[in-house]
Amino acid sequence: MEAFIKLYKKMLLWEWYDDPNTCRVFIHCLLRANWKESRWHGVTLHPGQFITSLPSLAEETQLSVMQVRTSLKKLISTGEITSKQQARFRIITITNWNLYQADNRMITGKQQDDNRIITADKEYKEYKNKKNKRYARSPKSGIDYDQVAEDLKG
Repeated sequence: MEAFIKLYKKMLLWEWYDDPNTCRVFIHCLLRANWKESRWHGVTLHPGQFITSLPSLAEETQLSVMQVRTSLKKLISTGEITSKQQARFRIITITNWNLYQADNRMITGKQQDDNRIITADKEYKEYKNKKNKRYARSPKSGIDYDQVAEDLKG
């Protein structure tokens, strides 16, 4: 299994991040979710879905069945997941799976370096454009020296 997920640092601000059980269950769901369509016992599973049960989730996360059930209820209440109980199993769907999906291919070190360079170059150009607009010459007086002095102060 060579797939991976995106996990953004802004997750630190997520409302369930400070709830260890709920955070653990959610990250486990992200890791368990299918990354491509598949079939299991006549059931079609789409990307972002997986089949499980409460006892299985409890064993995999080393939590009790009650802790897993409570965490799933919290995740469902805020729209992170949906859960559909079947006869002997449960289908869990990550609501915004595409946000956590990372194109299902391993990015090489060179590609990562190229992406960092592109991002840094883009950020520098945006900074430079803002700076140039701020110090643009007016037709009458030239450079706005008051603005330059203010910027140099701090």
